[in-house]
Amino acid sequence: MKSCSVQWVFPAGSCTDHSEAVGLSVMLADMLPRGAADLDSRSLSDAMDRCGMRRSSDVGIHHLVLSATMLGSDLERGLDLTSSMVLDPTLPEDALEPIRSLSLQSLDSLQDDPQQEIMYRLRARHRRSPFNRSGYGEREAIESATIEQLREAWRLRMVPHGSILSVAGEVDPTEMERWVEARLSDWTGTPQEASDMKDRIGGIEHVERDTSQVHIAIAWDAPPEPHPDSVLERIATRVFGGSSSGRLFTEVRQKRSLCYSVSGVYRGGRDVGVISVYSGTTPERAQETFDTCLSEFHRMSKGIDKDEFRRIKTGLESALVLSGESSSARANALVADYFRLGRARTLEQLREDIASVSLDQVNEYLENRHAGDPTIVTMGPVALQMD
Repeated sequence: MKSCSVQWVFPAGSCTDHSEAVGLSVMLADMLPRGAADLDSRSLSDAMDRCGMRRSSDVGIHHLVLSATMLGSDLERGLDLTSSMVLDPTLPEDALEPIRSLSLQSLDSLQDDPQQEIMYRLRARHRRSPFNRSGYGEREAIESATIEQLREAWRLRMVPHGSILSVAGEVDPTEMERWVEARLSDWTGTPQEASDMKDRIGGIEHVERDTSQVHIAIAWDAPPEPHPDSVLERIATRVFGGSSSGRLFTEVRQKRSLCYSVSGVYRGGRDVGVISVYSGTTPERAQETFDTCLSEFHRMSKGIDKDEFRRIKTGLESALVLSGESSSARANALVADYFRLGRARTLEQLREDIASVSLDQVNEYLENRHAGDPTIVTMGPVALQMD
């Protein structure tokens, strides 16, 4: 490759926000690029443009994420600029109100994206607090945030312990090690703990909306990524709803024409895993859509056939090859592996994990799988009947 991608994550995600200040992490992510060292916001942006950097800052549940992609020949200069935002950001007070306004606009924009909104509502009910938060924050906290709070959040959370730096593409590992030792050797600090944990809400919620659509979201428990069954669940869920040849798409959309959108995905986290289903349809077809989605999920306990198994394994292996051709995808995958597993896996190791699975193993797993009671959220003008 000629490109090189950097993903640098810090223990400053939404779960680290105090329960009365959920949104500081979101604002901090937007504040970091507003100047660093002797560069103001415009000068820093111009310097990154001269490096040809495509960059972003974002917030997840566990981490605040800085990402950048550039030519490998510009990597060291790009890292110098990125690290200046980490070690010596200006965090200017005059940027607070624009950032507050942008954060509130992003929060308001959820009303224009009901699919995203309902999936955040599903997460809020299905996962334990504070690991059920979105990357948008809460209005009251954003409206009351002060520059002192943001500066304190940077001091306590943008620390080396718990951070992960991933570089993929045209990079010399020896030179990378040299840069880290020279630039980051004096960087110190340990992260604060996540907010107090609370039991998940679970159950069923209906959000009344006067719209022409009904949105349906369902979640079940699944193995976390470190569990040996995670690869079996990944294959099973792809058969269930992960592609246009999946059972959900075929049965709900193609055969019955019940909805315009339906999907099912598995996400294996460090400590918990989740299977989630989304469907968008009309009020007249909503009940049958919901019932069919549940029926197809339970039908998975009877197993999958040879054709489904072979097709999904081929698709997963193809996806691995394609991800290997993207430096940003590899940087992201390395961070995810290191956080969830404590080690990074090569593409070949990932391929071997998939290739080693047999059809009998998947079907035995499905026969004995206990996903527990689902969490269900619906949104629209009609509530559904739940058995």
